[in-house]
Amino acid sequence: MTPLNDCSVSTTRSSKSWRNTKSSMLYPEQITNFRLAYFFLACLIFLFLQTKTFHIIQKVWDPGYWSPYNQDNPNLQWCPYANCHNSPLCQPCERRFLIIIATGRSGSTTLTNMLDQLPNVRMAGENNGQLRIGFDAINNLNEPYEMNIESSEEVVGAWKHEPIAKQSLSCALQQMFELINPPAPEKMARKGFDDSETIIGFKTVRFHDELMFLEGEDDLIPAAKYLMESFPCARFVINIRGDVESQITSWYKNFGIELDGDEVRFYNKKLQEVASIMGQDRARLIDMVDWSQKDNSGLPVLNDLIEWLGFRDCKFESLLHSNKDGYKVDRTKMSLGQNCHYPSR
Repeated sequence: MTPLNDCSVSTTRSSKSWRNTKSSMLYPEQITNFRLAYFFLACLIFLFLQTKTFHIIQKVWDPGYWSPYNQDNPNLQWCPYANCHNSPLCQPCERRFLIIIATGRSGSTTLTNMLDQLPNVRMAGENNGQLRIGFDAINNLNEPYEMNIESSEEVVGAWKHEPIAKQSLSCALQQMFELINPPAPEKMARKGFDDSETIIGFKTVRFHDELMFLEGEDDLIPAAKYLMESFPCARFVINIRGDVESQITSWYKNFGIELDGDEVRFYNKKLQEVASIMGQDRARLIDMVDWSQKDNSGLPVLNDLIEWLGFRDCKFESLLHSNKDGYKVDRTKMSLGQNCHYPSR
């Protein structure tokens, strides 16, 4: 009887084992379906990664890739240090500028007229502190929290606007200075007129006024940064007059105005600070005492200046004398050399 019972138990165990094995087995068609599903999933993942990788490589390595939102600088010779945040609405480094910042009676008008002799340069004079207007206009938009001018997303509500492209306000300010320093009407009337290669310049003797930008602060750092942001492709000539006593005498002789010597020295210090903030590649500090000698012995200072600006084969042989005895104009036309030029881009 015992063997029979053992056989029965063995058969029972074998039956249970078969049922468990059968329940965990997959039919061939099920295995095939799973394999196909995994294959298609792997293909989709591979295709996605391949596409993303292609776009990344294209952006990094393909010289033909271009987006309207970029930091391309079209004037690397004139302003290699510039930060250019381009957008469809504004390319802030397209126009080159040459800006003279000086104190009054420091030869700034003479300097302006001499730099106006350079090829493809058009210099303008004073503009009644228009830089201050631009400074206030930009601050007027930056100050309100609700305006959120630097938002990368749409601003909703009463202050509604789409994202404002970085540095785009600079084009509005630049255009103002282009419009108040136009070419001669007869030049603009010519067919095919193109002024895009002209370097636009102007001078100001009001930048140092402590009430003009900072309302009591003791430095010009915010104002200097404003200029570098608004005119990223500009060169700055900072001109002072180290002989303060002669400067004071000139003010009184020509305009009957008595200046405080300490105040003038303070202004000079401010402008020196501006030159330091901007750096040697962007700003050049010069002193009227060094370049305005009547015997033309100071001309090397100005010739060194125009070489620093990037002009080649250019040389001043004489000095203009604008505003001599007040506001007299020196209309002398001078030659800087037959081969005087600025290298093409």
